[in-house]
Amino acid sequence: MSSDERCPRCERPLVIKHVGHNSFLGCTGYPDCDYKRGLREQSEIEPEDLGVPCPECGQELQLKSGRYGLFVGCSGFPECEFVTEPNVEEEETIRCPECGKGQLHQKTSRRGTVFYACDQYPKCEFTVNQPPVDEACPKCQYPLLVKKKTAAGIRKVCPQKQCDYKSDAL
Repeated sequence: MSSDERCPRCERPLVIKHVGHNSFLGCTGYPDCDYKRGLREQSEIEPEDLGVPCPECGQELQLKSGRYGLFVGCSGFPECEFVTEPNVEEEETIRCPECGKGQLHQKTSRRGTVFYACDQYPKCEFTVNQPPVDEACPKCQYPLLVKKKTAAGIRKVCPQKQCDYKSDAL
C-alpha cells in the first residue's frame, strides 16, 4: 500500500511495510535508501501529564503510549518504574467441563480471535469459541452452554456436536 508522501532523503515514494507485528512507512528505494518512519503521529507518542502524583516517588504520572497501547506511568522513569495495571474486568469463574479441575479463561489467538480455554493446559486442551455460560444443557446434561449470536438474537447453545439444544433468544 503506497502513500502520497515522498522520502525526505531520496524523494522516492513511501509505502506501508509490515514486519512481524510492526507497521511503518518505508522508502521504496530500499536497500539503497533505508529511511523509515512510524505510522503514528508524534503527538500520539509523546507522554501527557495527568496532574496526579506518583504513589511511589511523588513525581507526576503521565499517560504514555507503549507497545501494547496506552498506559499510565511515572514521569520519573527509569528511576521510578511505577505503572498502573490495566483494568481487567472480573470474569465469572466457570469450571472446565472436561477435566473438572481448571477454570475457563478468555484468551486471544495469534490472529486476534477470542476463545475460552482451560487454565490447566497442556494437561487439559478444552477450548470453546463462544463465551461460556455456567448452566447445564437441559437436553443432554452437558455441564456447559455457550452464548451464540444468531439471526434470531443471542442464544444459549450446547457446544456438544451431537446435541442440538438452542434456547430462545435472550
